[in-house]
Amino acid sequence: MKNIRNITIIGLGLIGGSLALSLKKLNSDFIITGYDSLSESMNIALYRKIIDEAAKDYKDAVKKADLVIIATPVRLILEVANNIKESLKSRTIITDVGSAKENIVENMNKILPEDVIFIGGHPMAGSENDGVLSARHDLFMNVFYILTPTDNTKTEALVTLHTLFTKIGAKVITISPKDHDKVVSLISHLPHILSTNLVALVDDKQKELNNLFKLCAGGFRDMTRIAASNPKMWIDISFENKKEIINALEGYIAYLNRFKENLINEREDNIKDHYMQAKEARLNLPKFIDKDISKLYELKIGIPDKQGVLSEITLAISSSGVNIEDISIFHSTEVLSGGILKILVHGENAGTISKNALENLGYDVSVKKVVGEED
Repeated sequence: MKNIRNITIIGLGLIGGSLALSLKKLNSDFIITGYDSLSESMNIALYRKIIDEAAKDYKDAVKKADLVIIATPVRLILEVANNIKESLKSRTIITDVGSAKENIVENMNKILPEDVIFIGGHPMAGSENDGVLSARHDLFMNVFYILTPTDNTKTEALVTLHTLFTKIGAKVITISPKDHDKVVSLISHLPHILSTNLVALVDDKQKELNNLFKLCAGGFRDMTRIAASNPKMWIDISFENKKEIINALEGYIAYLNRFKENLINEREDNIKDHYMQAKEARLNLPKFIDKDISKLYELKIGIPDKQGVLSEITLAISSSGVNIEDISIFHSTEVLSGGILKILVHGENAGTISKNALENLGYDVSVKKVVGEED
């Protein structure tokens, strides 16, 4: 893993401030430099000891950085990259926290120098409260942290970020930038749009229906809680992931139209099947449980020394529905011009599933249980 000591966080809001707190709690030797366009945010971050140093400008912020985390609103990320590109050290790792990835990843690799490594990131964490005053060290505990490597991603840098974010308590997964944007449009962006539109509908209707808002009960409040999120952030997200959000909306509208037609035509069985299917699917959503170490498996994979190998392997495992808990790589005389990759995975039959996925790509894989007999 690349040696990281100096970490710069640009954008000291809820996510940037919480990353600073969690990384400092992980390792007190980290030197955290912060920069934000609002001097008040930097002053608060210094006062709360969220950062060690406040930079005076972009150049000052990144000149010593081993790792730069861009935690600004999503539509400012590329602008930040243009501002820092000439001040970065060679081999600096850059990541972001934007909730749309395809456009950012594509353009980052055009903007940044060739000797700088960019890996897209997206922590699936948040709060109704924003700003550095709401930052907390445990914000990423047990939440998914998505990394979006490409075929050109350097193995050592991906291992570094995967290990770092795993150690602050996140469940790190890797998917392609394109798949990321499709997934979040359905499970994150669409729910927010539905929530805000439901509030807008009821708000309009209350002008003709007295006391409408006063009578809103638990179901309405639960479904619309996220409508109170930062509007500016959601404007940025809506346009940054416009294509996939439109696709998600069209799919949802088709489901609503089908439901409406079933009501119009009094197809009771269809309505019943709809409710039963939805209930079953909701009950089967994954739930967090304490880790059962009997379901931990260690994979050992011989890998060649070429770009894109780790990205291909982690994407194959994550796409199979398996959680990666840890990654390490060792140079070895057993593998000519390459090394040994060790990956810890968790879940029912996770070892076998991962082994099959990788063998289908031509990799030589051995697997054993961390506790108990070999798989």
